[in-house]
Amino acid sequence: MEDFNQIKLDNQKYLPPNNLWSKIEFDLDYQNNIKPLLEQLPEQTAPPHIWAEIEKNIPSVRMRLIKKKWVVQTVAATVLLAIGFGLGSWFNNKPLNTLQLGYTQVKTISYLEEDQESINEVLDEYIKKCKIYPDENSCSLVNDFTDLVSAKEELENIVRRMGNSDNIMQQLRRIELEKTRIIRNMAQRI
Repeated sequence: MEDFNQIKLDNQKYLPPNNLWSKIEFDLDYQNNIKPLLEQLPEQTAPPHIWAEIEKNIPSVRMRLIKKKWVVQTVAATVLLAIGFGLGSWFNNKPLNTLQLGYTQVKTISYLEEDQESINEVLDEYIKKCKIYPDENSCSLVNDFTDLVSAKEELENIVRRMGNSDNIMQQLRRIELEKTRIIRNMAQRI
């Protein structure tokens, strides 16, 4: 208990005096203390030539109007250009009432035939190796490849009957990519 009283006495040494806050409030009283001091300050007025010099350096209202007009004109020109480009592209892409005819041309490129020959060689070599070493080489790659070939043929038949659509063409691309991945995997294992 004595320790606590000692600490309390030590802390009271650092406390401000009781009348400190009332003194601060009295000093900050505007009507009684600050206002009379402000009234005692001397008044000064600047000579007229100084005000004329300051007014020269202030941008005039006319300049601000010119700047505002320039900004408004720029915004209006931008809006008109945007509307013009929009209408131009709309008229350019507007469907015509006339029938349009289109055609496609299919070319057989010789290197595609060479690629098919090399794919067949890799496939034959992998099948041979798969039969000799079935533990090292998974024969499921051959089955996956034949499944992809049959799926591609089915999609090509659908294209011949119904025409091509984006969805079917994307599926054909995916099949070709998967076939390429499988052939590459087979070639690496040979």
